[in-house]
Amino acid sequence: MDNKELIELAKKAREYSYSKISEFKVGAALLTKEGKVFMGCNIEDPSGIGVTNICAERCAIVKAISEGYIEFEKIAVVGGRDSCLEECLPCGVCRQYLNSICPRIKIVSLDNETIKTYNLQDLLPYAFNEKFDS
Repeated sequence: MDNKELIELAKKAREYSYSKISEFKVGAALLTKEGKVFMGCNIEDPSGIGVTNICAERCAIVKAISEGYIEFEKIAVVGGRDSCLEECLPCGVCRQYLNSICPRIKIVSLDNETIKTYNLQDLLPYAFNEKFDS
């Protein structure tokens, strides 16, 4: 699947965002090594900002793992308020979460009409790792 198709699926996932607090809607589309895509959206809960909220990226990963998938190639993330999209990259928590599960994953984002791709390692240069490679 190419990056443009993955971005379009992330846009679709964004439509399901439950973001009444921030009004910042985020969608993610996660591509497995097998070619299956899992979509996720951000879900906000006013009872505990940060504690009970879930980001779109973690939503997609949890869905994939709960269905037996553990190897991922890339994840597309789109976000913004209303119909306006702006470049949206995973937050620090999501970067570390992605790193613990799939440290070599590619992050695909949309900046205006330009699709950009990042290595997770470039976005999280001093990640906490179980294995301390030298």
